[in-house]
Amino acid sequence: MPAKVTKIWISVLGAIWAMGLLVPLSPALANATTGSTKVKSATIDLTGTIKKLAVEGTCYQLAADNGQKYELVGKFPKIDGTRVRISGIPKSDMVTICQVGQPLQVKTVKVIK
Repeated sequence: MPAKVTKIWISVLGAIWAMGLLVPLSPALANATTGSTKVKSATIDLTGTIKKLAVEGTCYQLAADNGQKYELVGKFPKIDGTRVRISGIPKSDMVTICQVGQPLQVKTVKVIK
């Protein structure tokens, strides 16, 4: 009798172990019922001044007129002190080397004279 009980417990533990291994493989199933967890960031429009910073080589930051600091990513004028209107997407899921503000993926830039 004890051998039969042992076999049952081994079977139960084996099933629990197998389910534990399958859990990481099932995010698609979880998203099918709960929906996607990704949130798209909205484009924002900012006015400010481009700052060239001597951090980890050279980094560029937008000192926005609203008091926020953004690390610029993408194409933009790399000239310290340039006043600009920038349209971009804040990237909260991005890590940069400079870490001088929230990364902002630049979409459009207009230099203000």
